[in-house]
Amino acid sequence: MASLSYVKALKRWRVRWRATNRTSHAPNRIFSGSRVFAEKAQAVAFFAEIEAQERLWRRGEVSTLDSIREAAKSYQTYCRRHTARTQEHYARVLSAFVASLPPGLVRVQQIDARVIEEYLYRLRDAGRTNRTLNAHLTAIKGFCRWLSERYSLPNPAARVAMLIEEPPQPRFLTRDEYVRLLAAADDLAHDRIAFLAHTGLRASEFCRLISETRSGSNGVGPQATAITITGKGRKRRTIPLNAVCRDILKRPHIYRPTGRNPLYQQIARVGRRARLGPVGPHALRHYFGTQLLLAGVPIIKVARLLGHSSVTTTERIYSHILPEDLQDVTELLSQPDLCLDRDDLNLSKRKDSAHPFIPNF
Repeated sequence: MASLSYVKALKRWRVRWRATNRTSHAPNRIFSGSRVFAEKAQAVAFFAEIEAQERLWRRGEVSTLDSIREAAKSYQTYCRRHTARTQEHYARVLSAFVASLPPGLVRVQQIDARVIEEYLYRLRDAGRTNRTLNAHLTAIKGFCRWLSERYSLPNPAARVAMLIEEPPQPRFLTRDEYVRLLAAADDLAHDRIAFLAHTGLRASEFCRLISETRSGSNGVGPQATAITITGKGRKRRTIPLNAVCRDILKRPHIYRPTGRNPLYQQIARVGRRARLGPVGPHALRHYFGTQLLLAGVPIIKVARLLGHSSVTTTERIYSHILPEDLQDVTELLSQPDLCLDRDDLNLSKRKDSAHPFIPNF
């Protein structure tokens, strides 16, 4: 049974609950507790949840494991090992997932593949792309995997497959477009655009770099020759700073704090002013990778500078490099030190035939 009351001394609403197993010879308390709330609406909602849990338990449909809401809160504490951006994403997805559950579904062992698939169907009906659905499913799979390990339950999301995503359509800047973008920018936007284009940083990485530099926790300054970044998946990489970046770091306004959204809006405004259409910080990252590849830098080095975990990722993203961009590459083999004429080959053959262990054909 559960009760809802107002405690005048505390000026709070209190919910008490207790369930007893009456089938045994010695009745024992299965689950019980008490919680206080500042708002009546919160207390009423929790009271209704406890009542629903007790009814389900008495009918034998659920055991006495934690409620889904309580488990989701515990999982958010567990997620503190992830980056702040990942924590924010997981918290937002789990909040939406838990809010979408039917009223009678309140215990963790009631979650099954059907419930997860119905949540994804609702997202698809709302017009979300498969990429967004996979982002939600990734968070839900992590939550279900944690539930399975903590409560020794079958993983309900194990057989829910990831969806096939549409091929990404990244924005790539040409050299001419990049020059027009710089020409349309003011001093601050110019330096931010140039720094992103010469380092390949993600927007979040750039904002965090500026924040840490202002607090003095990363040692980056006008004399820096390289920066060390912790990117996606907590992977660390070091990016050398060229002369353009070193010169930008000498100007104080580059350290003005900014966030991902303000940075995107600033670059988008410059793009519209330059009549380039939609342009964001990630287009500058793609420009960085494209120009290095076209300059002949090995793709494995470009992948390391971009922070890609696999060269396959780099190859997939930069498959836009067309054959005409490679038409002069084979001319490298015609250089005198790499080119062998017929006389050289005949001389090599005569030398090889003189060797006692090589027959003369």
